Amino acid sequence: MKSLIQKLLKKLTYKVLAKQKPNIITITGSVGKTSTKEGIYFAIKNLGNVRRSLKNYNNELGVPFTVALWQGKAPGKNPVRWLLVIGRLIYYAVFKNDKYPNWLVLEIGADKPGDLQYLMEMIPSGFLKIAVLTAVFGVHLEFFQTLEAIYQEKTVPFRYVDSNGLILINVDNCDSERIKEEFRHKARIVCYGFEKEADIFAYNFKAGENGLHFKIKTPKGHFDFLLKEAISAYQCYPILAAIAVALHLDIDIEKALDGLKEKLPMPGRMRLIEGINNSLIIDDTYNSSPQAATYALKALRDLAKPGRKIAVLGDMLELGNESFKFHQEIGVLAKDLGIDIFITFGKETKAIKEKTAHFYDHQQASNYLKNILKPGDIILVKGSQGMRMEKIVKAIMAHPEKAGELLVRQTPEWQ
Repeated sequence: MKSLIQKLLKKLTYKVLAKQKPNIITITGSVGKTSTKEGIYFAIKNLGNVRRSLKNYNNELGVPFTVALWQGKAPGKNPVRWLLVIGRLIYYAVFKNDKYPNWLVLEIGADKPGDLQYLMEMIPSGFLKIAVLTAVFGVHLEFFQTLEAIYQEKTVPFRYVDSNGLILINVDNCDSERIKEEFRHKARIVCYGFEKEADIFAYNFKAGENGLHFKIKTPKGHFDFLLKEAISAYQCYPILAAIAVALHLDIDIEKALDGLKEKLPMPGRMRLIEGINNSLIIDDTYNSSPQAATYALKALRDLAKPGRKIAVLGDMLELGNESFKFHQEIGVLAKDLGIDIFITFGKETKAIKEKTAHFYDHQQASNYLKNILKPGDIILVKGSQGMRMEKIVKAIMAHPEKAGELLVRQTPEWQ
């Protein structure tokens, strides 16, 4: 039954797009997809009727939900909701609607080989105007086995970009030279990042009480920007991608930056939260991977605030045979960075020798933290989605009543 529904959704999604003819932007990559999608949306939302994927609707079900302009809960096992989603798709596939978005900003993800090809087959030829690649890292190795397999998967959208479109890549996190060589005849290629060779790059980072100040170099000049509540340079990548898209679409950079001022770190993505005993939590619990954990630990180390640096790291899942090695490397990194207290959580992190304490139970880990936290302590909490590390964050929040607003996975289906 699930297979039949997926086939129906795929066919209807294609027909809707063919009928309504929106311009499409796709964002994929090993990390940073959702934040980049949000950044691009805020930068171009005044371009017209712009719609972006809600939540993390980025798979063979989520993309049709976005195309159907579905705003309700995920249908799950609710047949009425499924009928409503399918009904909306049928309506938009048959009737041209002037109120349908003229731009769709779609986050697309891949858990296994072939996922992105499947999603690309939903999009009629010529409709994909911009394809963004945020990173190619060793995630989902349980299913991809090699970094080359991940590269082949993540670059699938580039083959479908309109010839007058844009291929946008993070020069720091992708093999940009290879991509430029392979796709130089497909579409215009633009790079963003921290390297001065990038077409658009960020520099002169200064952390302040209100967030992170930095400068952006673009073909149209240099611009100052304040990213509210940010603590790490890595959080600037979505801003750079958004500016690149705005430039390609001839949007005034100052107007794009004004739109981006509304953007705050999303729940579970390096978000600062007030903790108990006048501590400060860095909530990075949305998901994890070796590279993302590395970024987070370095951000913790670099945070210019007095107090002990504490890391609570849950398992990084779906790493296959490389899991033991990657977890050991994270332990060594934490030691090298001078993390004061290193707490691990789950079966995979048990292998980390550098840990201060280890837990399998959220409540036990939370109680341990409650007993040791002092004023001024800074606590990074991170782990793969399946580890539910947000439960630990909620337990040590100064205002747990705000969990529904600030934390990931707080909707009823996750409780």
